Amino acid sequence: MRVIISVMVSFLLVISNAYGMKVPKVDLHVTQEEYAISFLPVQKGEVAVLHLASGDHYMINTGSFRDRNQLYYYFNQIHIDNIKGLIITEKSEVDEKMMDELVKKFSIKEIVAGESLEPYIPQQFLPILHTIQEDQTYTFSDELAMRAVHDGNEIGEGLDFSITFFHHRFLWLSSQSSHSEGVLLMKPLKNVNIVKIPVHSKSESMSHRLLEHVDPQTAVVYRSKERLLNGDMLEAINEAWIDLYLTGQHGLIAVKFNKRNYEVLTFDQEDGVFKDEG
Repeated sequence: MRVIISVMVSFLLVISNAYGMKVPKVDLHVTQEEYAISFLPVQKGEVAVLHLASGDHYMINTGSFRDRNQLYYYFNQIHIDNIKGLIITEKSEVDEKMMDELVKKFSIKEIVAGESLEPYIPQQFLPILHTIQEDQTYTFSDELAMRAVHDGNEIGEGLDFSITFFHHRFLWLSSQSSHSEGVLLMKPLKNVNIVKIPVHSKSESMSHRLLEHVDPQTAVVYRSKERLLNGDMLEAINEAWIDLYLTGQHGLIAVKFNKRNYEVLTFDQEDGVFKDEG
């Protein structure tokens, strides 16, 4: 049964002393037997945060050190005051300065990455690095774990993983290559509800065949405008009646899961100070 609830939420604005700008506050109210994932509309990189019922947070990628004020703006918006672990999905997401600042600022105890990414992780982080191979799992809590679907080391590839929560499954795709597609087509992915689609360039796309194989209800893309996406991929998404969310268009996007269903929440960023032109 497909259950999707899209919500546009408006917030009272408060002044952030940290950044001297108006910050719309967001409280996801993650309770027991729930978890959420927030997709942060930073200008560079694909950054997300996992919100656990325990109050712990796991960060997926870091964004650019040069644009770190954007990251902290959204941290302030969604009340991030702790980061238990950091997940790095691909070589292009390795930013040594940003990783170093976050590890020190939040006393991060573990960095998780695919085994193929280990040679690209800066030396100082190796003592807290936990690598996973294809089909291995990493546990966040008793109720929540991620499974490495594919760990690619070719151009345009990275760690592709899924998180299953009761009967819901979220799939984070980093890889976009013919080799990775062949691997993913061999995996049982029919029970995926939501997929984060990689877009390395406009000329590349997620094929009709792979999209049909995954058969998601909802797709999230780190892009600002549909016109910047591959036309074939957009056509395939429309034909499959998949709900598409773009970080640059919808702003901060959060998905909240519970036993029965999940909600896709979008938060109005009209007051935001970070505009993505690309």
